[in-house]
Amino acid sequence: MGPPVRSGAARRLVTAATLAYVANCLWGTAVAVRLIRTKKLRVVHHGLFVVTATLTGAAATTPVWTRDRSALFLLPALVPLAVAPRTDPRARAHWSVAVAAAPSYLGALLSRRRA
Repeated sequence: MGPPVRSGAARRLVTAATLAYVANCLWGTAVAVRLIRTKKLRVVHHGLFVVTATLTGAAATTPVWTRDRSALFLLPALVPLAVAPRTDPRARAHWSVAVAAAPSYLGALLSRRRA
């Protein structure tokens, strides 16, 4: 079995995880500032979170099966993604924990550009 190969799939997963994270943050912010009323749409934020966590987890595995190491930056994002659902969505801590993942996504995107 030869060495892992560079894969466009790794880059696409990092991009998809980042876009899901941004969409989730934008939705959550819109709800927090009452731009969107979610009485019947609460499941949207939860669904976006599940997609974000799943894509981030999948992207974080890509260094195992490709030469692309940019997804290593996503590993620290897994901590806020694990903690966020356990914080009160109406508390500042929820927002703070969610934003704590942002540098990981930015690092993953910026490191791709250098590769």
